[in-house]
Amino acid sequence: MAIKYGITAGTPFDTKLGEIFFKQKGLEVLSAHISENAEEQNRLQYISPKKLEKKTIKTIKNLKKDGADLIIIYCNSLSAVLEVEKISQLADIPILTPLDIYKSLNLTSLDKLALLAANSQSAAKIENIIAEKNPHLEFVSAGVMPIIKAIEAQKEPAAILAEDGLKELLIAFDSMGAEAVLLGCTHLPYLKAEIAKYFEIIIDPADKIKVMAEMTLATKRT
Repeated sequence: MAIKYGITAGTPFDTKLGEIFFKQKGLEVLSAHISENAEEQNRLQYISPKKLEKKTIKTIKNLKKDGADLIIIYCNSLSAVLEVEKISQLADIPILTPLDIYKSLNLTSLDKLALLAANSQSAAKIENIIAEKNPHLEFVSAGVMPIIKAIEAQKEPAAILAEDGLKELLIAFDSMGAEAVLLGCTHLPYLKAEIAKYFEIIIDPADKIKVMAEMTLATKRT
């Protein structure tokens, strides 16, 4: 029987991005979102974390009921504010997030890393996780919710670069000595081609989640 992966994220847009990404990897996918838009998600994260937790648990339990064997929370900022281990135990299903990928990153070849995230709360969490294994690393970070909203609106990537501050931000990162950019929000691969005009090294955690998911299920079943 094929393994079913339950994909959830903060909004319908990034949930759909996750669904498309993992289907392209050949996985059987179920999906459901937590909030209706980026503004609601941001509000829940900052003002109503308990309500956010309850909505997330309900969504995950429904995905499990529909046949999911493992949950992937395809959202950095959502993962940063949730007690994922607690939710995994309550829903009785393994859960992976992009934060699990950051724990395994070995960035000894870099001295300074630029980090783009949806908000500063998420950026701080990602910094702390990466710094545990890479204490030498210096970060230049930014929470870019206006850019995330432009992506949600499906504005053209070139227009976002030119009109929403992304170009200036990337130039500033370069001026501050950043050697690579980490995409700390699952919306941001939408802009990867534009970011690549300024940085050769782009770190996207989604590329490694599939491998970690397979390892997690293999460990559970042995």
